[in-house]
Amino acid sequence: MTATADQRPTASARHDRRAFLKLLAGGLSLPALAAAACSRGGTGALGGGSRSADGEVTELIIPTNQSPWLEAYKAVAAAYESESGVKITLREFPYDGLRTQLTNAVQSKDHPFDVFQLDEPWTGAFYDRGWVTPIGEVDPSFELDSQTLSYADLLLWNAESRVVGAGGQLMGVPINGNIHLFVYRRDLYDELGLQVPTTWEQALANGRQAQEAGVVRYGYVPRAQATLGGQSITYDFMPVFYSYGGKWFADEGTDWTPAVNSPETVAAVETYRELAKLGPAEPETVGQAEVIALMQGGQSLQTHVVAAAAADLLDPEKSQVADKLGFAVVPAGPTGEPAPTSGTWTLCIPAGLPRKRAQAAAKFLAWMQEKAAQTRFATEGGIPTREDVLTSSELPETAQAYSEVIVESMPHVRPAIRYAFATPMLEHTEQILADATAGSGPVKPALDELQSKLTTVVRDAGFLA
Repeated sequence: MTATADQRPTASARHDRRAFLKLLAGGLSLPALAAAACSRGGTGALGGGSRSADGEVTELIIPTNQSPWLEAYKAVAAAYESESGVKITLREFPYDGLRTQLTNAVQSKDHPFDVFQLDEPWTGAFYDRGWVTPIGEVDPSFELDSQTLSYADLLLWNAESRVVGAGGQLMGVPINGNIHLFVYRRDLYDELGLQVPTTWEQALANGRQAQEAGVVRYGYVPRAQATLGGQSITYDFMPVFYSYGGKWFADEGTDWTPAVNSPETVAAVETYRELAKLGPAEPETVGQAEVIALMQGGQSLQTHVVAAAAADLLDPEKSQVADKLGFAVVPAGPTGEPAPTSGTWTLCIPAGLPRKRAQAAAKFLAWMQEKAAQTRFATEGGIPTREDVLTSSELPETAQAYSEVIVESMPHVRPAIRYAFATPMLEHTEQILADATAGSGPVKPALDELQSKLTTVVRDAGFLA
């Protein structure tokens, strides 16, 4: 691929590459190079942030991803520095590179990072492998604030059953509380006399009516593109999947037999395919960026997106329909229950940190869940993780347009893929679901294939005999 102007290496990058080649020629191994790169900027053999003469921590080094809410995170980090006197250094990486950096950090002996930031699909593997320290082992008095939202028990790890969920140890605090929201053209709904759908069938009917009336190009635009190393279509399919009664496994924690070729999942995929038919002709090319852009450009009547996308949808400098959008809880399926799915990040304490660094990390995590910190995060464009902040009149007017919908959705939130074997599982769900959504043949054979693939995944991971 030809590099664009923004992608061409800088003089500094060319110098770093020459230095890298010299080190490699000198016999330094690639794992050692990875660890060295990961720990750049740390101090001494212990890596991580700076310490005073008496050993007290004066800096925390935290890796993060380059995301729309990064500026909000930076603002909160600056507030913590001002209040505590401890410097927060956020090391920015592309999403695809962040997990690599975290994995390298685990393998490094100098512990380059003081806090881990885990995307939801990574949590099961990091917890299961002991790469994260339960907060109670660092600070036995640490408690999750009663106003902090749980996101389907994302913060808990049950080591006995090897699942993220109730009954486990507290592993971290949530940051940027993403869940699905239904977004629709309020003006077109009013023009056509449509009701906000409470079921997927109603959403389909609304989309067809709008297209037939010629008021909009697309009746619905769901994300149907597969991705490598993450969850794209799998994630946006789950509100339909769960609301149809679909299950990934027979009984998570006790019976890991896959259950994806059930009649419920067949019906869910068929419905998702119908939603995709209301969108672009090649749904497998529609990723999250395309979904957002088509809504911003006034091309689509409705869709469901993560809450973090709402700010861009409501920004008049980015969206042609910023003042014409409404938000609601995602529709329900035959179960009668909506199933917005969590896509939340978690801040955790890396395993193996020296005690004072782990304690300093725990203090930062405790501060991050406080109301003042979460209010600052929200006013700067992040998605707060406290109920009292989401319902606060201090939020910007644009945030209030969807924040109450988040609170209304919370009792129904379901988990994303967060198993110890999430990575190999997603490799199969992404491609097979994308093919089935874009296809026209029977859905059952595709799900039979997925059933077989997942059986191999859980067996290889030691979850199934």
